[in-house]
Amino acid sequence: MPLCETEALVLRTYRLGEADKIVSLLTRLFGRLRAVAAGAQRTKSRYGGTLEPLSYIRLWIFERENRDLLRINSAELAESFFSMQKDYRIQIAAQYVAEAAERFLPEREANDRVFRLLLAVLRAIKRSGEVNRPLIYFNYWLLRLGGFLPDFGVCASCGAVLGIHGYYVAGSHGLACGDCQSPRNSFGLPVSEVKAVVDSCQGTLERWTLSGNPQSGLNEVRRFLEELIESQLERKMVTRELLAEDH
Repeated sequence: MPLCETEALVLRTYRLGEADKIVSLLTRLFGRLRAVAAGAQRTKSRYGGTLEPLSYIRLWIFERENRDLLRINSAELAESFFSMQKDYRIQIAAQYVAEAAERFLPEREANDRVFRLLLAVLRAIKRSGEVNRPLIYFNYWLLRLGGFLPDFGVCASCGAVLGIHGYYVAGSHGLACGDCQSPRNSFGLPVSEVKAVVDSCQGTLERWTLSGNPQSGLNEVRRFLEELIESQLERKMVTRELLAEDH
């Protein structure tokens, strides 16, 4: 790959030796990838705070032959989300977005809609100081764009039309009816609340967060969508557990 310019969101960074960093990135043009930033750990690094997690940057990268990791040539800060670290819950919510993207998205598969989704969600959390609606919106669209969004009106097990309540059974990929639920390993959701929240996700996130007081059932619907994310990942997310502890 020749020297290329792209917008990117820093998802996470890792130490590499005494001076370098490996940077996990979601780029607009190339999708999710990892790149080495030489000297980024030095006190007087030329990157400064540009490569802090959740930074929105403009990036110049290139690929060396027979190397798995790309190399960062230079980076410029476009927007910082560092101020969100002042509030623990907001900080963890933003880190949840980064963790979900890093684990959910395939490597080097460009997806402009997902890139714009992450940026919009981080901006909404930063602007509103709210967690539930931005995370619901993020989870809904991550599942939908990935092709994993279930039909919320029918049982994922038997296909029957759901009544007043649906039930989420741990490890499944949708709601179950009363006959298919497992009392020991499930929780119920009013189907009308799920559909109302999903309808709110059809517009822009900014419009939803500015629309007034949140509707009922947000905590339950967010939990349900997070369970669907983890079912697809087949693993627990660290940041989700931290959010639950702080609730």
